[in-house]
Amino acid sequence: MVEELSAQDGNTSTNAQPLTRFHPSRFENYRYAYPVVSRRARGVSVGVNLSPTRLCNYRCVYCQVARDGGKKNVENRVDVAVLKSEALEIARSVLDGSLFHTERFAPTPESRRVLRDFAFSGDGEPTLAPQFAEVVDALVDARNSLDYPALKLVLITNATRLRAPEVADALDRLVDARGEIWAKLDAVDDATLREYNRSTIPFETVLDNIRFAAQRWTIKIQTALFSWRGVAPDQKNAEKYVDTLNRLLTAGGKIAAVQLYTVARVPAESAAQALSDEEMDRRAEFVRRETGLDVEVFYSK
Repeated sequence: MVEELSAQDGNTSTNAQPLTRFHPSRFENYRYAYPVVSRRARGVSVGVNLSPTRLCNYRCVYCQVARDGGKKNVENRVDVAVLKSEALEIARSVLDGSLFHTERFAPTPESRRVLRDFAFSGDGEPTLAPQFAEVVDALVDARNSLDYPALKLVLITNATRLRAPEVADALDRLVDARGEIWAKLDAVDDATLREYNRSTIPFETVLDNIRFAAQRWTIKIQTALFSWRGVAPDQKNAEKYVDTLNRLLTAGGKIAAVQLYTVARVPAESAAQALSDEEMDRRAEFVRRETGLDVEVFYSK
């Protein structure tokens, strides 16, 4: 999901806590689009929720979206015209400053009152949406209509459908329109994928998808690090992780950066707990040293 401000931004006032700890995929009366102050984007990200039924093929233990009790037997479709209109309206409210007159966003620091991206995110895996390609085209058109060249399009994905022909074709268009692909890589093998992401999809299938994407485009890798049932990731996990990244690089994969982040909001399962800043820094330094990649770190607050 779209992430929040880092503690290193120095925004620690009580009034700012909703910005850093509360990221609902709903805003006022909008159905699909919602703004967040994003720590990874370093400004305002306009999220678009392509999963109104909370459709996802992962059940990550650290996720903030409640999967139980969701809508059953309801087609996961969106009104693309409404979604586009909402995204544009929120984007314009950032550009003209009116968003920051609302109670929730009034505490936004000046340095973060910048429109950064349209993010395919929300309450599930965006590429599962039957209208994913239509929404890509709609948001590319919305971006062009704003005449704001700095605006990016970002797909935040668990990487399970990147090889699907209709998804890959849409992502060609997204990347051509200054888009970025942020692919999740939390696991290092089948066992950790089942335990952390609660999915039966084989790890090598996910890795093949990421390899395909990194060879076709330039991507970012996003990885959640956390203590699970009182146990933090050990050195063996770290070594397998950098080995996986190096395998991608050896295969000709283009990785712009690795984003390491930890639990910052209330997780689905309380046994998933944030790592300390020191633990995050140690892992980041190990990844940098062993892969030569740029590594960005996002802490719990």
